[in-house]
Amino acid sequence: MLTPSPQDLRVALARYADARIEDARRSTAATSRAVEDAAYTLCVMTGTQAVPQALHVADTMLGMRTTVSPVLRQPGGAPRGDSLQTA
Repeated sequence: MLTPSPQDLRVALARYADARIEDARRSTAATSRAVEDAAYTLCVMTGTQAVPQALHVADTMLGMRTTVSPVLRQPGGAPRGDSLQTA
């Protein structure tokens, strides 16, 4: 499997999110097809067979994980319990 560029992966994720939002707003045959197309593309790009897996793999590929702002660190470098998630 070829690894997609971070930019291409972000575009695919945004396309999928936009299609889902539009389909939820006003479902038509065209919006349903857009969701299917975006989901298929995302699965192919991540080498998965289901959207939940594809989203997880995409997050992993992009290095999305919980990060703690230096401001929120306790003395000694340990994160406090109220960490923020960033994309």
